[in-house]
Amino acid sequence: MTMVELMVAISILLFSVSGAVATQIASKRLADTGAETSAAMADLQACMEQVLVMPVETIPIAGSPFEADQPVAAYESLHLTGERIVATYPTYVVGAAVPDPLEIVLLSSWRDHGGRTRTLRLACMKTR
Repeated sequence: MTMVELMVAISILLFSVSGAVATQIASKRLADTGAETSAAMADLQACMEQVLVMPVETIPIAGSPFEADQPVAAYESLHLTGERIVATYPTYVVGAAVPDPLEIVLLSSWRDHGGRTRTLRLACMKTR
């Protein structure tokens, strides 16, 4: 075997190994993103369940745990870095009567493993 053949073989091996390592790194990032998205959706669903068991007249009003356009205190940085869930009610006007049905929109935001801000939205309607 000549030196040239040996250098070609080593080059091919290094190229293959670097490709495998890059694939593993990308796979880990995708798995982390999936886990974060699942955790955020689980938190949104749990929060929505808490909202839906409340009487509709008490949900969006001032002083409620789910006050309109305010973060839900129980879900501040619960499972994710900088996690925050904000409840909004597009059909509700502050100070007016609570509409029937009441549209409920929960928006979760957090910083992912790469430091980027991510958001996830869950919406539902509640009637009397």
